[in-house]
Amino acid sequence: MSSRLPTISSVAIDDLRPHEEYDRQILYEIALSLQTERVVRDPIIVDASSLMILDGTHRYWALRRMGCLSAPVAMYDYASSSIGVSRWDRCIASPAIFLPNRKIRVEYSNEMEALAAIMDRKASLAIIGLSGSQLLVEEGFEIHRAYSLLSELETELRAKGCGISYATEEDSFLRLKKGEFSWVIVPPAIKKDEALEAALSGRLFPIKSTRHIIPSRPINLRIPIGWLMDPPETVNSKLQDLLSRLSFRRVRAGAILGGRRYEEEVYIGEPSNP
Repeated sequence: MSSRLPTISSVAIDDLRPHEEYDRQILYEIALSLQTERVVRDPIIVDASSLMILDGTHRYWALRRMGCLSAPVAMYDYASSSIGVSRWDRCIASPAIFLPNRKIRVEYSNEMEALAAIMDRKASLAIIGLSGSQLLVEEGFEIHRAYSLLSELETELRAKGCGISYATEEDSFLRLKKGEFSWVIVPPAIKKDEALEAALSGRLFPIKSTRHIIPSRPINLRIPIGWLMDPPETVNSKLQDLLSRLSFRRVRAGAILGGRRYEEEVYIGEPSNP
């Protein structure tokens, strides 16, 4: 196994700490996929110290609901500067934006000023279109309130039949300029200490609140779900044997694998030649 890979192990599923909520439809689809394939392809990405989930929240909930006692994890030092955290922009296919019914101030701006206000946390959300930008400002910025406002806005838009997709900040503006949708909703990026506080307190952020960039991410391990019905001390010997029989092929950052674009380099597990 490559020396660049993180520690891959199994832990008690009850010890893992999500910092985001889950979406029922996504959870259903992932649980169905796991039940069909009977393997977990990718480990859940966690902070080694706190066991906060950095990526894999829906896999975690699906495994819990299936009765698993253990979960496969790749462990990282969350304090390391090699781990980045950014945001998910919301891409809106609608000619108009419908604001939620709460006390907010709307300010009109240009794109650069709007993005600067979000970065400096002078506004809760920015709504950016080709014809102009709006800032949604609440009295006294607070990160959970900003994401609560975002969640309300998404709910309102979906209720009116508007399509919403998620994209990185780079992809969202490229697609906006191509005319693929009408608006980009830009939330503030959540800081590491805010994500950790959410995990430890149980005051979770909505789905797609953080986008973690993880170095040397391992994927395609294909761990049998049957193993995970046992406690981690039983699973780990089997898991380490499985890992010893895999070779890892490095794929450079930016690759699209399984419909997902990875911003970091990934290591794909493949059976070693006998």
